[in-house]
Amino acid sequence: MSSSRSRVVIIGGNFAGLVAASRLSSGHDVTVVDPRADFEWTPNIHEILSGVKDREGVVLPRAECVNRYGHTFIQDFVTGIDRDSNTVTTESGHTLPYDACLVAAGSMRTTFGVEGADEHALGFRSVDDAERIAARLDKLATRKRPASVVIVGGGVSGIEAVGEILRRRGQGDAFKLHIVEVESDILDQQLDGLARDAAERFASYPVTVHTNAVVKKVSARSVLLESGEKLTADLCIWSAGMVLPEFLRDAGLKNADDQWLPVDEMLKSDFADNIFIAGDCAALPAPIRKQAYYAMDMGEVAGDNIGRLLEGRRLKPFCPKPMPMLISFGDITTWLVVGEAAVASPLLAAAKEGVYQATMARLASPHEPLRYSADIVGRAVTATRQLLLPQLTPRKILLGLTGSRVIF
Repeated sequence: MSSSRSRVVIIGGNFAGLVAASRLSSGHDVTVVDPRADFEWTPNIHEILSGVKDREGVVLPRAECVNRYGHTFIQDFVTGIDRDSNTVTTESGHTLPYDACLVAAGSMRTTFGVEGADEHALGFRSVDDAERIAARLDKLATRKRPASVVIVGGGVSGIEAVGEILRRRGQGDAFKLHIVEVESDILDQQLDGLARDAAERFASYPVTVHTNAVVKKVSARSVLLESGEKLTADLCIWSAGMVLPEFLRDAGLKNADDQWLPVDEMLKSDFADNIFIAGDCAALPAPIRKQAYYAMDMGEVAGDNIGRLLEGRRLKPFCPKPMPMLISFGDITTWLVVGEAAVASPLLAAAKEGVYQATMARLASPHEPLRYSADIVGRAVTATRQLLLPQLTPRKILLGLTGSRVIF
């Protein structure tokens, strides 16, 4: 290695990319590339649907964060990675040489080629998506009859969206909801009892669950299932399916039949010794859930390992630690999933909010989070007013305590 500063390119300024950047010394020439100006706290975008949060509450300006880490941010689309020349190219014409590269570009939504889905369904992957859905819900809420909303995908994001739409009943809004899930149960990747508990929570609301159901066609006013059943859809929300970003599909970092980019236990690409991969786009030797917590953990190890590689030191393995998972269901309940059991209570919403506030502060400035998180007080005040205070009435506290339960 020459005596000049080592060059590192990080593709993607999301959870894994930002954490990795924060771990790298400013003694390296580090460039973070992402097409969007703002980092988005996607685990809480569902709260935009009910107005509990707004755009300002779930974004951080990437340039400010990256500059604070001592590095450079470029807002641009990456179009290619050349492993032979060790360069990354971008849409606007940048050619970025690297001594080490981190691919942390996440995933993108897919509608699996379903007829009409791209045209008529609203995706649910970003803050922009959540704002579009909230605007449509606002418009539909003015109708005299309850509008019918179809949510395609009964995973965590789909169920959290349902919870926030139901939260709007406090504003007098009423919707008929349909959840369409291709698997035999909603929350299929979670413990079995969670789907059962969710169904019990649905029971008193106009929510219909369609399992083992495949969408055949989406139209302007309906969703047709392969079974022949047609669901009225004044709004269709697509919360199913993730694939690699297009520029990574032919980047030479996977075999033809791989869905994601394979890595070893050090998060190093199977196809290049100086490329690391973290977050949604990584395929680990032992698969883990694609969620923000693991992406941040991977970013930490990937960032450290890039530093170690450039200094000629031994790399360290990524050892995912079991982590409780918080899943919110509007103001009705929150589930805390720990291993093969879960605890449910509306009062757990405060715990999820605490994780959100602490992590946003950490990403804003890992070393001095309170000094540089100018918006942390505003976010906390808004969250307290709209999310926590409504749960602190005597009735809600009583219901929270009496409604708490353990699920297996």
